[in-house]
Amino acid sequence: MKKTILFFILVAGITATLWAQSLRKTEKINAEQVPVSIRTAFENDFGKIPEGGHWLANFIVERDGERSVAKPLSYTYRNKSEKIEVRYTADGKLDLVKGLEKSRDANTNS
Repeated sequence: MKKTILFFILVAGITATLWAQSLRKTEKINAEQVPVSIRTAFENDFGKIPEGGHWLANFIVERDGERSVAKPLSYTYRNKSEKIEVRYTADGKLDLVKGLEKSRDANTNS
């Protein structure tokens, strides 16, 4: 009987801990789902967005009372055929660049 009660307490504790933790996710998104600030930053830094690639959103899902809220962490443009990867933070700052060089006319003050 004591073992059964301890087992249920243990399971309840583990469940509560897992339920309260945040979950990091990365999902493929359409270009229309990428915030305008991110697309504009890409175009300012590198020019036109190359064809054939895709966007990924990296976000964290947190519990806010009864509902789950997704908070973006970064947005990444990838084009495997051209070996391009560009990542921006959620606030539009360039975080990582592979396979592209900044445009000569890019604003260097940001």
